[in-house]
Amino acid sequence: MKKAIPLIFSQCLTHLLITFALLSQTVMAESRAKTVLVTCGSQLEHNTTIFVPNFVATMEKISEQMRSTGFGKAVTGTGLDTNYGLAQCYGDLSLLDCVLCYAEARTVLPQCFPYNSGRIYLDGCFMRSENYSFFNEYKGPGDRAVCGNTTKKNSDFQAAAKQAVLTAVQDAVKNKGYARGRVVVSEAANESAYVLADCWRNLNSQSCKACLEHASSSILGCLPSSEGRALNTGCFMRYSDIDFLNKEVENTSSRGE
Repeated sequence: MKKAIPLIFSQCLTHLLITFALLSQTVMAESRAKTVLVTCGSQLEHNTTIFVPNFVATMEKISEQMRSTGFGKAVTGTGLDTNYGLAQCYGDLSLLDCVLCYAEARTVLPQCFPYNSGRIYLDGCFMRSENYSFFNEYKGPGDRAVCGNTTKKNSDFQAAAKQAVLTAVQDAVKNKGYARGRVVVSEAANESAYVLADCWRNLNSQSCKACLEHASSSILGCLPSSEGRALNTGCFMRYSDIDFLNKEVENTSSRGE
């Protein structure tokens, strides 16, 4: 029995070290669960008694998919009370951070009740719910750019940001709709322009390209601001003078690897 004590202690110590290592990796990453924009539809739900359970069921189906792939879409119900849902995390999020971001989106989006549709853009993921099939849509009247703070950047940063954005569009189309990039402005000043581009994975390459081209055009209108985001029907894009990108890991979410 005396020999069992060191063994148990050793096992506990090993468990604690593994837990600490996992927590350290989690802290290093960022789920980017900050809400950028929520938009709700204008049409009231047809039948609350039916629509609400359908919405909840759709979100649960999507949740199961998000835990393994970082992307999910589902349909629940029939007729006017059918609920169509889609969610996706951006490509640099780990699956753990993706689950955290989706959990936040799932908490916020129901504020659109009693309207039967809504979208939420977070800095790490996107979610949409409708009462019709929207899965092939990549543009719409609600597409917009959201510009950052009032910090104005010089012409060197603007040129770097433009290069980063346009390169990301080209790279994303060839990389399953996802790209990230960095263009150095000044090595001496440790200044760079960072960019992320992501299409929803239900889109084909042609629709993805069209969405990102429109997004890049609108987001560059934010210059000379230090940051800008494009919130489009079928894609998301962001540039910044701050490195907001997570380190790439093997189980990145939106690339489906």
